[in-house]
Amino acid sequence: MSEKNFVRSETTRNSLQELPTSCGVYILCNQSHQIIYIGKAIHIQNRVRNHLQGDSSSLLKRDMAKEIHTIQFILTRDEAEALLLEEELIKTYQPQYNIRMKDDKSYPYIHFDFRGDFPAVKIARRKTAKPGYFYGPYTNSKKARDGLKILRQIFLLRGCSIPESRFPLLRSCLDYELKLCCAPCIGKCSSSEYQDKLNKARLFLEGDYLEVTNWLEEEMWDAADRQDFEKAAQFRDHLDCLLKIIGRYRLVLPDGSDIDFIELESESNLASLVVVKVRKGRLIGIENFHAQREENADRDYILNEFIENFYLDHFNPPTKICVQFDFNHNLQERIKEKGHLSIVDLPRNSSELDLLHFAQENAQKNLQLEKIKALRQNMDHQHILNELKALLSLPALPRLIEGVDISTFQGDESVGAIVAFFDGVPLKKRYRKYIIRETDHPDDFAMIEETLTRHFNKLIQNQTEFPNLLVIDGGIGQLNSALKVLHNFSLTIPVLALAKENEEIFLPKKSASLRLPPENSSLQFLQRIRNEVHRFVITFHRVRRNKNMFSSVLDDIPGIGPKRKHVLLSAFDNLTQILDYSPQEVSHQLKIPTQSIIEIQKKLSQKNISTMKEGIVSS
Repeated sequence: MSEKNFVRSETTRNSLQELPTSCGVYILCNQSHQIIYIGKAIHIQNRVRNHLQGDSSSLLKRDMAKEIHTIQFILTRDEAEALLLEEELIKTYQPQYNIRMKDDKSYPYIHFDFRGDFPAVKIARRKTAKPGYFYGPYTNSKKARDGLKILRQIFLLRGCSIPESRFPLLRSCLDYELKLCCAPCIGKCSSSEYQDKLNKARLFLEGDYLEVTNWLEEEMWDAADRQDFEKAAQFRDHLDCLLKIIGRYRLVLPDGSDIDFIELESESNLASLVVVKVRKGRLIGIENFHAQREENADRDYILNEFIENFYLDHFNPPTKICVQFDFNHNLQERIKEKGHLSIVDLPRNSSELDLLHFAQENAQKNLQLEKIKALRQNMDHQHILNELKALLSLPALPRLIEGVDISTFQGDESVGAIVAFFDGVPLKKRYRKYIIRETDHPDDFAMIEETLTRHFNKLIQNQTEFPNLLVIDGGIGQLNSALKVLHNFSLTIPVLALAKENEEIFLPKKSASLRLPPENSSLQFLQRIRNEVHRFVITFHRVRRNKNMFSSVLDDIPGIGPKRKHVLLSAFDNLTQILDYSPQEVSHQLKIPTQSIIEIQKKLSQKNISTMKEGIVSS
């Protein structure tokens, strides 16, 4: 899902009535046309009106309301699409008033697919990736994987991607032998039995241990009555496993409540948030989050933003979210709009207050650890930058470094890309992509020239800071191409090329390449920049090739015109993903005739798409 697949419209704060009343993403800009906030809403007009009124309890939100000058909006088909687009835009533009989670990644969830008779249970990184039920997020990926393994050990659920259309198979996979699956693929489990296991697994994740243990006990005795002692022994082992897990979850609320307790500790630009999860009165987990704290962002503002981002897209929120701050009461209305019964409230007894103090203690410890980690990272980065300065005889500390690479496949859909690192950390807002326009045949050197020429023209046009160092992915030829561009612009930016084969560093006016030992921290840092730009450019190139390839697949399909072709190519990063869904499901979601979807699936199945799996040639 990419921003380029959508149309962005704009209006001013004085023309609020021009805003749509449907679902999408809104972008708030100041008088200098800088993006200051990005959000999503079911009803864009109402949500933006709330921002403009500036009646938030947060001083920062009131300051933001005064700055809003123009409002851009992008309409989406549904909330899931809006969530994906919002995430992408926030990562790209990093607006001033958005609270950004410190870890630039998607947290893992346990995902129950609900398609088919025997849906699989897997780890998913994005809640909107596929239809189904999601449990999480887990800030510790090992915790998520361990939880999934326990689920599959107890309930014997599928974890494979084998389409049900291929059932029955001649033999089961290794998961059946390892007692991680009930092998519906060879007819060892009926659809109704499997669905029962699936429902019980979901109850387990929702904290309803009593019902699950009762079910396992009943199954054990039923199997024993039938004299199926092997099956009875399996249920006994699963029951023992479950009871051991429950034994680790201590009872903290005698009334059996489902509550999340949230606390925050912050200092300087760091903020540590802790969510203590209690289900059926038992403490089942603690999740730790770290956010980048903006200047003037007070405690209330960060907590309001966190709860809004965390719970409005939550699939199984608790009955109560317990906090101890002046929360925005509009938040309660928005949670209700989403169909959730959760309430945001203050602690009502000493037990709840104790759990909030427990969350606060954890937040304090995590903040101290994060401060130590940040200090250590900063010292490491400073050491590397000083080492690079001395090693390459640079005139200044290379605080801002840009990496350059191109990607092509026999001259087809050639692209270039730039990535940036500031003080040793990726600076995503300076990442740039370029479609090569002047070279229609494989010529790495000409493509490097075009990419850098257009990039420097843009920097000059926008009066943007130039990098302290350029890192080119390639050898002496690519280096000379970069030097030619620098000469044309009369720039004296230091530049080097890093070749993959022997990890040689090529420098201007040096006849021999520089070779550093593999454990050298400066070399590892340069490799990190080279690998990041390589990843970035290949991803861009692959998306363009896929779109081009699959566009031709749709050309002769009855009922698929330019509009529907655009809808299909926007809905799937790779059109072969359409084979994972039933024609009726795609037809319903995209409003395209079922027969057209059947024809597309038939054509894709017949078409030899081996070129999709070929390696992308990239310098």
